[in-house]
Amino acid sequence: MTTPSPHRLYIAEDDAAMAGLLAELARKCGFVVDHFADGHTALSALTREPPDALLADIQMPGMNGLELIEKSAEICPGLPVVIITGFATVPDVQRAFRAGAMDLITKPFDNEDVRLALKRIVRQLARERRMESLSQRLAMLEHGKATPVVNSRAMQDVMSLIDKIADLDTPVLLSGETGTGKGVLAQAIHSTSARRNGPWFSVNCGALAESVIESELFGHERGAFTGADSRKRGILELAHTGTLFLDEINSASAAVQTRLLEFVQERSLRRVGGSQSIQVDVRLVIASNQELGDLVKQGRFREDLWYRLNVFPLQLPPLRERRDDIIPLAERFVLTTARQLGCAAPSFSDECEALLQRYSWPGNVRQLENVMHRAVVLADDSLIEKQHLPPECLEGTNPASAPSHNWDADASLQQVEARWIQHMIERCNGNKSEAARRLGIDVSTLHRKLRS
Repeated sequence: MTTPSPHRLYIAEDDAAMAGLLAELARKCGFVVDHFADGHTALSALTREPPDALLADIQMPGMNGLELIEKSAEICPGLPVVIITGFATVPDVQRAFRAGAMDLITKPFDNEDVRLALKRIVRQLARERRMESLSQRLAMLEHGKATPVVNSRAMQDVMSLIDKIADLDTPVLLSGETGTGKGVLAQAIHSTSARRNGPWFSVNCGALAESVIESELFGHERGAFTGADSRKRGILELAHTGTLFLDEINSASAAVQTRLLEFVQERSLRRVGGSQSIQVDVRLVIASNQELGDLVKQGRFREDLWYRLNVFPLQLPPLRERRDDIIPLAERFVLTTARQLGCAAPSFSDECEALLQRYSWPGNVRQLENVMHRAVVLADDSLIEKQHLPPECLEGTNPASAPSHNWDADASLQQVEARWIQHMIERCNGNKSEAARRLGIDVSTLHRKLRS
């Protein structure tokens, strides 16, 4: 994922020592800083290359800070501005806020006051950047392109694998809990592949009756069954040169599994009631909300088909393991819902954001989408706050998904550590390499701790 560029702050201050202190504080908050000793040079630079924020002293030679922020408001509407002054009248303060200043700091100031003002700007800029990104994603979605949210390390790892396999023709098997966004990821695979200009089809095997799924996928000849009054091309034929996403493949009947195996092996199909073999070039992306390996052991899924489909397995992490994605996803759903309802998109209170990030989301992304739809309706164009969330979100993490910490109060540190390592291995389905990564240790260290 591309790292966002740092925010640029212009400081207009004629006192060099004061400017140096302000610049140091700003850099600690993540800003790239440019200093100007008067309003004229600051305005000239602002005209050439607008900054992300402006910090200006009111009292400066030539053009003062008030004139500077008034002119900057004409050039850069909405530019976040902080005013610093040692002496200002009430009319000056009113004039500054009318011009768009969001904070006023008086000299001599406490460094913490400056830091808090700058942090408020950082939060505002981050929110604006996210909203701009959301608008771009929504525009892409309106044109049929999926755009997964990948702020978290877990999703970045998934997307790095997608980048490597996107242009291959081999099947991709997506697995993960219900509601983790397998459909969006499948479309992302198509959109980043060499087949992106080809057709895209999605079929939920669990939503189609067994009596029609064969006909839908493979097509049928006239007279193949009662009601087949004409020849029909199936979705596999229609998806030629493109991608077909088969969701809930675990629901496919034995007959459909057999026909799919034939298609994967031969790259051809026969319509229901037909004998002609039709060559089809389709990339398959398959999803299951149950472990196909377990279904194979239970005799509910063909082992030979599983081997054919399990070439590139991708495990989607649950939302509780994607904490950095929760707020960006929530903002996307808020914006989408607001557009559908024709209303302004409300933002979140700090308390609401904290609750959203703390909740365990057993229903994953789908549950978050439903909660945000409800919140937008209840918020009525205003701020989304605690009372707009359902009761379960107010209770913090879901006890069922949280590890048990009922350890002996007299347990040694080594015993507690061993219990936690074992818990993490279980969370990773026995994958010790993944458990070590999440614990922040080497695999060799993990094995050594297990032996001890």
